[in-house]
Amino acid sequence: MERVSRPGGVQSVAATAWVPQSKPIRFTEAGCPAIDRGTNQPNVFFDPKSSESQLPYASRGWRDETIQRRYIEAIYPYWSDGAHNPTSGVTGAPMIDVANLSIWTWDARPFPDFPARGEVWGDGPNWMLGHWLTGRIGGTGLAELVRALCARGGVPLGMIDTSQLAAMVPGYAVTAIESARGSIDPLARIFGFDGMESGGVLHFVPRGRPAALSLPSAVLVAAKERQSEDISLNRAQETELPRALKWRLIKANEEFGGLTVEARRITVDTARIGAESFALAHSQGVADRAARRALYEEWIGREDAAFALPPSKLALDPTDLVQIENDGRALDYVLSRISDGEARSVEARRVDPAIYDLAPGADRAPSTTAPTVFGAPQVLLMNLPRLSEDIPDWRPYAAVYSNPWYGQAAVWRSATLDGFAVLDTQTRPARIGALVVALPAGPTGRFDLANAITLDLGSGSLASVTDIELFARANAVAVEAAAGVWEVIQFGTATLISPGRWKLTRLLRGQMGTEGDMEAIAPVGAMVVVLDAAVEPFHRAGRYRSGVELASWAGVGGGG
Repeated sequence: MERVSRPGGVQSVAATAWVPQSKPIRFTEAGCPAIDRGTNQPNVFFDPKSSESQLPYASRGWRDETIQRRYIEAIYPYWSDGAHNPTSGVTGAPMIDVANLSIWTWDARPFPDFPARGEVWGDGPNWMLGHWLTGRIGGTGLAELVRALCARGGVPLGMIDTSQLAAMVPGYAVTAIESARGSIDPLARIFGFDGMESGGVLHFVPRGRPAALSLPSAVLVAAKERQSEDISLNRAQETELPRALKWRLIKANEEFGGLTVEARRITVDTARIGAESFALAHSQGVADRAARRALYEEWIGREDAAFALPPSKLALDPTDLVQIENDGRALDYVLSRISDGEARSVEARRVDPAIYDLAPGADRAPSTTAPTVFGAPQVLLMNLPRLSEDIPDWRPYAAVYSNPWYGQAAVWRSATLDGFAVLDTQTRPARIGALVVALPAGPTGRFDLANAITLDLGSGSLASVTDIELFARANAVAVEAAAGVWEVIQFGTATLISPGRWKLTRLLRGQMGTEGDMEAIAPVGAMVVVLDAAVEPFHRAGRYRSGVELASWAGVGGGG
């Protein structure tokens, strides 16, 4: 590798010789995908739309946020250790510049809108198994949470061992005044672990570990209460077991809404349904897997065993998994209770390690509701002729448009810049547009076939009418020929030129006594208002000034 100096910011012509240990190494994109066994090949990513899509070595393609967190927790301490990160004899700096180690990737797009809003961002589905920390880094490790709950209950930190717990908890709420055990039990139910005391330390161990040892029949001791029997086996009836488990949790990535998962057995002779609710946030797929595991645990664990061991098996503790050989079969049991005496009396429960490596359920694509953002309304206050005989001629009109529509717009009035009071309300959005081609003056008392109104309409549509309908006052629009001066025009034919752009022809000009308001030319950008039921006069009595003056003392805002 060659080095090219840049004295004064100008690149030298000749390269200088490479000097070992002269530059630190920077990890600018260190990261791991949130996928099963992602640390086997942390640089690859899964994207069905990409030709470079790839799963890590031996990965089963399951979502796994724990492995991503463990990667991050491992890389910083490892390279911060001087034994792994030697110091340069040239610069005095370490080989790896840990201060500038950047984890890939933190996304600036807001969570949960990304990845939920697929109509905005096309790479949202990649978030599930991708490198993103967004929406994940705020969770906590199960080990840290259990340790904190024990400490909250008064257990000294030196007496708590949670080193074997490995899972991610996106969110958990303690919703009642309860003991530390009361807060930990729901976590043990969902994540599948047990707690036991040994050697003065409270150990929390996950279920499904390999068997600690095999116990042949010759090792078992015949207890006095069983006389000649070495082992007593008991099997619960099916009717005592649940047919289905229904769990209610909290969605971790959809604004903390409710999440329901169900695990069910079909060909069993029981009708019991177990229903539980947890104040814990999690993903759909992981919660589904936990519910299935819990149901299998109850059915497999209906087989109990009682036996005795010699004092030589003193190393065994509750929660240890052993393999018992009996009647030519070798079955796995977890020790649930041990009583020491002349012999160690043991109670155990049947387990199957296979249920602790189940595939997660299907993750539903997250969804979220886009927030409604109300912008400033478009407001026109107009002095128009009487559009109806039941409207007094002294009442001005208001045309208000907003997208999205408020539902109701309030018109406020004040003689100054403060102290506004509600004057009236508008309940429908008006159709307001603007001229894109200047409109010259035209004839009155007959059709204007030479001119046309070409406008961009913000919302709604227009339609053609017959001459009979036109003479009955249909299809009327108000065109602002000059500031505060409105000419009422009717049109017989409406043609859609392009999205939102219309051409209106077969015009009747200067309608309803507005012949004098026709200007020589209405300029481009002049406002056009469709005169329908959305253009309403003010309903409250009072003294009104002209439209130009009106705009200086009345305002419009959104209402409920």
